[in-house]
Amino acid sequence: MRRHCVLYLFLILSLLLLPGCWDRTEINDVAFVVSSAIDLDPDGKIRITVMVPLPGQMGGATGGGGGTGGEKSYYLDSEAGNTFRDAQAKLQERMSRRMFFGHRRTLIISEEIAKKGIRDFFDSSPRNSENRMSSYLIATKGKAYDLLQATPKFERFPSEVIRELAKAGSVISLNMKDVGVALNAPGSDPVMVYMVTKDSEKGEKKSKEIEVRGYAQFRGDKMIGTLEDEESQGFSWLRNESIKTMVSISNGPEQGGVGLRVHEISTKIRPSIQNQKLHFNIQTEAKAVLQEDEKQLDLSEPHNVEKIEKLLNEYMKNAMNKVIEKCKKNRVDSAQFGTYVWRSFPDAWKKEYAKEWPQAMKDAEFSITINSKLIETGLIYQNVTKESDDK
Repeated sequence: MRRHCVLYLFLILSLLLLPGCWDRTEINDVAFVVSSAIDLDPDGKIRITVMVPLPGQMGGATGGGGGTGGEKSYYLDSEAGNTFRDAQAKLQERMSRRMFFGHRRTLIISEEIAKKGIRDFFDSSPRNSENRMSSYLIATKGKAYDLLQATPKFERFPSEVIRELAKAGSVISLNMKDVGVALNAPGSDPVMVYMVTKDSEKGEKKSKEIEVRGYAQFRGDKMIGTLEDEESQGFSWLRNESIKTMVSISNGPEQGGVGLRVHEISTKIRPSIQNQKLHFNIQTEAKAVLQEDEKQLDLSEPHNVEKIEKLLNEYMKNAMNKVIEKCKKNRVDSAQFGTYVWRSFPDAWKKEYAKEWPQAMKDAEFSITINSKLIETGLIYQNVTKESDDK
C-alpha cells in the first residue's frame, strides 16, 4: 500500500514539470493583416492602411466588392505618423485586436512614396519577424489606399487579386527580397510591378478592377519612371525571365496581323571592352505558339513560317531597344547591365565604371540577335474558310 502511495505521489509531482500555455494567444485576440498600403499625406506624414478579414462575415458567398464594413468580408483602417512604425503604433492603439503581419502577402506603395524613397522601409520592416521578405512589393499610380478599395468581382478580397496578378505567369515575380537585393547589388537598379485601378466596361453593375500596367523603374531607391506595353515585354526578355507573353504584331489594318504567345526565353548577355568602350552582345532564343493569323498565310509552307518568325524577331529586338533607350534616358540600369560588367571585369568596374554607372551606358554599344521558333500553329494551318488554290 505504501509503495502505491509513493508511486501516485511521484506521478503527481511529475505533472509540475509539464509546460503550460502561459503565453498563449487566442485567435479571437488577433487581427490578421492580409495586405497593407503606404501613402504620403499632404503634410508629409506617412499613412499606413491595413486590410483585415472579418471572420464573422466570411461564412457565405457575398459576391465581390470592397469596403469597410456592412456586407463586406473585410475591414480597412488607416493612420498617419512621422515614420512607418509610428503610424503602425498609432493604428494599433485603437484596435481591439493585435495586428499580425505573418499572413501579409502584398504591400502596396504609392507612386508618391516611391519617388520619395523606399530605403527606410527596408529598415523598419525586416526588424519584425512577422514581416515576410517573400511578400510582393507593388507600386501603384495615385494613392495606394485606392488599390485596396477596388471592387473586383472574381475574388472576395482585393488583396487576393493583387497577389494572383503579381505571381501570374505573364508577370515577373518581384518580392521584397528581390527589390532589396537589387538595391545593394553593384550595377543594378530595382524594379517593381506597377498596378493601377480600372473601371470595368459594360455590364449592369460597374466595378473597379485591378490591372497590371507594367513595371516601375527606380534610380537607387527612388522611382523615376515606368516600363509599359512593349517596353515591359522587352524588359522581361532582357532579364531572361521565361514568362508567357502575348504579342500582337500588325503591319496595319489592310495587311492584317498575327497573335503569338512567346515563352521559353533564353537570353545571354556578354559584355566586352573594345578600345576602352563597352560592348554588350545580347543573344535571345524564344519559342512561340500561334494564336491568331489575320494575314491568311498557309503555315504548311515553311517560307510562311519563316515570315512570322522574322516578324517576331524584329518585334522583340525593337522592344528590347526601347528598354535600353528608356534606361539611358532615365539614367537607370533596370536590366542590370552593370552587374554583368562587374562579374566579367571586376578590376575595370572598380576603377572606371562603378562611380559613374549607369552614366557609362550612354556610350556603350548594344548588339541584339533574336532567334525565335514557331513551334505550334494550333489545330489548323490556315483559316478553315479560305478557298483552296486548287479550285
